Amino acid sequence: MSENLHRILYLSHAPEAVYAMWRARLPEGCELLTLSSNDDTERLAKLAEADAVIVAPHVLRPEWVALAPRLKLVQHQGVGWQGETPIAELRARGIRLAINPSGTADVVSEHTLSLMLACLKHIPRVDAAMRRGEWLGTALRTVSRNLRGRTVGIVGMGRIGSAVAALLQPFRVRGLYVDPYQRLPEGLELALGFRRVELPELLRESEVVTLHLPATAETHHLFDDAAFAAMRRDAVLINCARGPVVDEAALARALKNGTIRSAGIDVFDPEPPRPDNPLFALDNVVLTPHVAAGTYDAMQAKVEGATANLGRFFRGEALHDEIDLTRC
Repeated sequence: MSENLHRILYLSHAPEAVYAMWRARLPEGCELLTLSSNDDTERLAKLAEADAVIVAPHVLRPEWVALAPRLKLVQHQGVGWQGETPIAELRARGIRLAINPSGTADVVSEHTLSLMLACLKHIPRVDAAMRRGEWLGTALRTVSRNLRGRTVGIVGMGRIGSAVAALLQPFRVRGLYVDPYQRLPEGLELALGFRRVELPELLRESEVVTLHLPATAETHHLFDDAAFAAMRRDAVLINCARGPVVDEAALARALKNGTIRSAGIDVFDPEPPRPDNPLFALDNVVLTPHVAAGTYDAMQAKVEGATANLGRFFRGEALHDEIDLTRC
């Protein structure tokens, strides 16, 4: 390794094909450090050499910052940083932090829509039945539902929530949303067909509730026993946001007891979930392993966005999507 190169560590162990995408787009004068296995000994050894680190999805632990004397920039591959970043340690060292919205909204909103349809139409259930030799035929006609015309509640109307609202337009849903920090312009609300309400109304009225908010102290277990009890018994919950937003034990109880109809879950707490996670035993939940943003197209966009930011940093230019740690 040349001492003249800026060393950038991809903090997670990934397939060589992923590393190749990053190497192909690295700014001039930069070298990618990668891991041969998911081993913390190797990870920490290479972290000690890194000038910058790309976080995705492996979390940068607070105690590791002191072991990275050269570290100047933490660049997230995506947008999830709240609750996953050692803010105090970065701030004390003057290490900068940037996120990367490139490629996220489109792909996560598509996955959200896929989970809605899979839950409403019981797609995993009928697929599994066919593989067992069962022909359900008309057996689900009394329980399957159209997405068209449903009341959909979006909790968190940022980039991804807004993209979900836009994708839902052909389905002519009745739209409600909750976001205590921002309101869509009135014209956009009208165009999307979504009305801003308080959470109790959204829970009471929505047939589909989809979550698009960060994991913070404020949102931790926002969806608990009380929230599920306030929802419609025919409601579907979708979580493509962050695992800690939902109390998984409470969700399992709600699904088992018929408090809500079904759920589509892409994120867990912890990840990967433990083998005894009660959701695994239920047939009215669709589970995917945090893959909402995991397409080749999205990865290309993320790599391009993040490497462009790395180039700006090492050229001394202003970063895009930098997080002001003095305000955290």
